[in-house]
Amino acid sequence: SQDASRETATAIVTMPPPPSSIAVALSQTGLAHASLVSTKDAFQTVADRAVDAFTIMTPFLNHEGLQFVETLFARTRACNKRLVVRRAGDATRVVVDGAARLSALGVEAYDYTIEADGGFETFHAKVALADNELAYVGSANMTVFARHSMDLGFLVEGRSARVVANVLRAVLKISAPIRL
Repeated sequence: SQDASRETATAIVTMPPPPSSIAVALSQTGLAHASLVSTKDAFQTVADRAVDAFTIMTPFLNHEGLQFVETLFARTRACNKRLVVRRAGDATRVVVDGAARLSALGVEAYDYTIEADGGFETFHAKVALADNELAYVGSANMTVFARHSMDLGFLVEGRSARVVANVLRAVLKISAPIRL
């Protein structure tokens, strides 16, 4: 069994498709591409490690991204599946459009958008969490575009993952359920 006090962080990157200027620049730094974990692989790892709860929090979501989110929820064995989005942009509408599929997967959806003086409180964090044990935190939105973006994040275990889990518990406490 793993040491509960062990804390690790692994860099996660989504590289633009070739030809990519960042890929060329990275190769010149001596960083081997083999040492980079892809964002897709990281999300799949988080989904696979979840036993009790698997949560995804993303402020940006399009229909293609929702299809990827659905594959993650379909592959996890976690019995509690949660998706947190926000009203700004299209994310909540995309969740409502995919309500039947999400419901069939046993997903609960939440909207973290709270009215505040002169605007609203919401989030910009991108997170995938397996139980209290493993979390992806980074820049990767659950959107799929033709643009060529690099995303960078971390897979964290140990104390940092437990802090992320506590933040997500608080987010779920204040978020409004989305009827699926």
